[in-house]
Amino acid sequence: MNTIEAKEPQGNDPVACPQCDLLMAFPRLAGSQRGFCSRCGAVIREAGTDSMDRALALSAAALILFIPANFLPILSLNILGQASDVTMIGAVKVLFSGGFPLVGLMVVFCSILAPLATTGLLFIGLAFLRAGRCPGFLPDGFRLYQHLDSWAMLEVYMIALLVSIIKLLDMARVELGVGLFCFIGLMLAHIGSKAVLDRTAVWEKIEAVCTR
Repeated sequence: MNTIEAKEPQGNDPVACPQCDLLMAFPRLAGSQRGFCSRCGAVIREAGTDSMDRALALSAAALILFIPANFLPILSLNILGQASDVTMIGAVKVLFSGGFPLVGLMVVFCSILAPLATTGLLFIGLAFLRAGRCPGFLPDGFRLYQHLDSWAMLEVYMIALLVSIIKLLDMARVELGVGLFCFIGLMLAHIGSKAVLDRTAVWEKIEAVCTR
């Protein structure tokens, strides 16, 4: 694969390295070329990877898994003969009723609302771009996606959930529910869509489609 080293910015559209934040003028890539940072060597762009198509597919999968991940039982607990199912929505209700409304709000925002908003915005935006259409809200919608992206913390909730499961094993019989596997799939699809997405390519596509 050919490699191209980005240079110090000369034009009006410098690109920041995602690793060291160095501003560079990014060259156009073709074929199997790869662009990397001149300071830290991080890969910035790869041509011919179909990143938008892969991100579109992963965001669609995340949207499909969103409802079962939040409403189907994550765990089934049996304590002294008393059985109960735990869901994401049910856990949030427990936080509010237990006197922890601020914690409940943070869980709702970071584990439900922000992931749903970012996944939905990404899917809608990429679907319009793939169709070659540019509704007026598209640039602002993708900009909002970038702002909300850092607030979607499904992996943090997953770690907390695993810690809770480990602690509950000594006190109750724990059975894993379908919702847990849907949540894991949702988390992987959500993280994957961010990992494969070339945001610079998206902005270039928006510019090309919206200025025709």
